[in-house]
Amino acid sequence: MKAAARQFYGHPTQLTVGLCHDCGKANYLTRREAKRAARAMFPGAHHRPFPCGQYWHIELVRGGSR
Repeated sequence: MKAAARQFYGHPTQLTVGLCHDCGKANYLTRREAKRAARAMFPGAHHRPFPCGQYWHIELVRGGSR
C-alpha cells in the first residue's frame, strides 16, 4: 500500500524542493526521487544522485551513456 501512495506521474521538476544555497543545483528529498527525476529529464544519459547536506542532487557521469 505504501508503494502505491508514493507513485508519481507528474513532471520531474515537481519532485524538486528548491535550489541548493551552496551550489545552485536542484534539491530532491530522497535519492530515489533524484534518480526518478534524472531518468525522466535525461533519458539515455547516465546520471547519478549524490548527497549535499540533507538533500540530494543529480550529476552527469562523464564517459557517455548507458
